Amino acid sequence: MRTTARFWLLVLCVGGLALLISRPALAAELANTEVYRLEAGQVVTSDLIVTAGEVYIDGTVEGDLVAFAGLVEVNGRIEGDLLALAGEVRINGVVGDDLRAGAAGVIIHGEVGDHVLAAAGGGDGPAGFVPPIGGRTVQQGFVVASDARVGGGVIVAAGGVQLEGTVGDDVLVAAGSAVLAGTVEGNAQLSVGALDVADTARVAGQLTYTAPEEISLPDQVAATIRFEPEATSATTGGGSNLFSQTLRLLLVLLGFTGAAWLLLRFAPQTLATPAGAIMMSPGKALLYGLVAALLLVVLPLLSTLIGVILLLFWGPLPAIMFGFFLTGAIVLIWTLSPLVTGLWLGQAIFQATGRYASRLATLMLGVAVIVLLGMVPFLGWFVYLLSFLFAIGGTLLARNAALARRSESMIGAPG
Repeated sequence: MRTTARFWLLVLCVGGLALLISRPALAAELANTEVYRLEAGQVVTSDLIVTAGEVYIDGTVEGDLVAFAGLVEVNGRIEGDLLALAGEVRINGVVGDDLRAGAAGVIIHGEVGDHVLAAAGGGDGPAGFVPPIGGRTVQQGFVVASDARVGGGVIVAAGGVQLEGTVGDDVLVAAGSAVLAGTVEGNAQLSVGALDVADTARVAGQLTYTAPEEISLPDQVAATIRFEPEATSATTGGGSNLFSQTLRLLLVLLGFTGAAWLLLRFAPQTLATPAGAIMMSPGKALLYGLVAALLLVVLPLLSTLIGVILLLFWGPLPAIMFGFFLTGAIVLIWTLSPLVTGLWLGQAIFQATGRYASRLATLMLGVAVIVLLGMVPFLGWFVYLLSFLFAIGGTLLARNAALARRSESMIGAPG
């Protein structure tokens, strides 16, 4: 029970830290290029959003940096948060606030002022081969190097983890393998497949680790040392299952974050219009979604008939392509439906609490609620079904409203 409680605490912390980007951006500088470089001495006085193959920050960003790139390297200073999805994220300079990163490699040699939340590859994790980026090999895994300092806590799921520097608060790790050689000024909880603790390691609070077997640790490593064998963690499936579940959660949330940012940046109405329709009439949206779902029950029969016609008159290739297209469309709508429903749910939550946040933060708060509830056994499929029904219903409502407005404008236009 204790392990289960800690697992869900980890999940909630991950969701909260990753998704509540609660400070709305008043202004942001946008960049979309192959290589983006902020030279030393240059200053961006607002938030900075970059989509590029490579991103180099040698100067100063006085706001937050949001980066989607193959490589993100910070040699200068970011006063606010860094949110990055990349092949490699490398911090040689300073991130003044939080670091939230998903990459094959997250490497910290500099300073992070507050918390770190990361998902990375390395070790025996699932990242696999990553091609060279910017002419150099990607260093996989999560690393807090010996010359690095993190002012807040660290939550990480990775194939391989190295903690050699200083962490100013608690550490939560789910990893295939981990090396603890630095200083943790709070508690440390490690769920790993393999653990190496160096003589230089120091944990101010309690060191708790779950591993295949207990290892011999020097008494001076931590004030209290506790070993939880995998056999006693059946409720979560042991360290490897905790790692896989946590990593999957992080990757899903980071994937939704990337998709949400792209849609809000380049096609915001694809999400905002259906979400607004749901907000105006949630019951009607659900009803429309149910009707559409009932039609989908008939769809296999109809699609089979169309496939047979295509096969008879145009041959097997068009029939096969039609089947792939139809199946892919349904799967895509099901998978991305939390983006529409999440924006509506996030707006409802912020309205109920009397708070305000940016559209991305609002959307991702709702998505986080859906994804976390979706992980609950037996309840998860129902949550995603409701999300799908609301998204379909909201889209149909928005489409009907647009057609009605178009008809009214045509009727009211002079002949």
